Amino acid sequence: MKETICNFGADSGLFGILTSPDKDIEVSGAPTMIILNAGIVHRVGPFRIHVDVARMMASHGYSTLRIDLAGLGDSAPRTGKFDTDERALLDVREAMDFLKSDHGVDSFVLVGLCSGAYEAHRISVKDRRVVGAAFLDGIVFPTFGFWLRNQKRFFKPRFWRNAMKRRLLARGKTDERDGQSLAESEFFGGDLCQETTAREIRGMLDREMQLLFLYTDGYDDVIGVEQFQEMYGLQPGAEELQVEYYSKAEHTFRLIENRKIACERIVDWFKSRFSNSVLAN
Repeated sequence: MKETICNFGADSGLFGILTSPDKDIEVSGAPTMIILNAGIVHRVGPFRIHVDVARMMASHGYSTLRIDLAGLGDSAPRTGKFDTDERALLDVREAMDFLKSDHGVDSFVLVGLCSGAYEAHRISVKDRRVVGAAFLDGIVFPTFGFWLRNQKRFFKPRFWRNAMKRRLLARGKTDERDGQSLAESEFFGGDLCQETTAREIRGMLDREMQLLFLYTDGYDDVIGVEQFQEMYGLQPGAEELQVEYYSKAEHTFRLIENRKIACERIVDWFKSRFSNSVLAN
């Protein structure tokens, strides 16, 4: 395995780490995975989950680029007037252009947690070079079933702890370090539309994109796989659409065993969906 510092984009202002497999196990023709920032955490991800995914991918023969979007981590801010979605789209497109020109890769799989999942969704809609995406605790909407199933959470101490944290964060009276709190309300835009999001996911599936949605019990806005079908009218379990719910995992996968399960699932999904690639000689 080899980890290489990469500078790319306008004036080489964007920064990333390319994790590549040893040549004898490299899978030729496979897409490269691009992992986006989760909230304001730099490219290692909360509790280094992005590093774990990248190195596990390399051990199976696949390359991964962990990037810092403009203004985050070691990437310079982007000059000019752009909204957040435009900046992220430009950043990832420049990452894909770099991987194409320097490494001959022309297809990509995006991975994002929380706000990273939101950006991965937006980018996947607009760039057809994206052939797959794994969304961890991404865009969700409350449903009638959610409110019914949510009642049990009132009896969990964590529910009230998280509610207090969000209230204190809103008032600026507390500080969250290392990405341990990445609430949906802090990072997602207020213009999200359930009908539009459902239509965009269907559009990805029509393009034969491979999609993996992972949700955790620690993400207070979703309870169970059932909510996915309620939100989007799509039946999980189809070949191109995998949806899973981890009832014992926290939002940022704080515990080692939960991070390991999530990383292994992402890698296994990638291997199974892009199995047409072959080992390089």
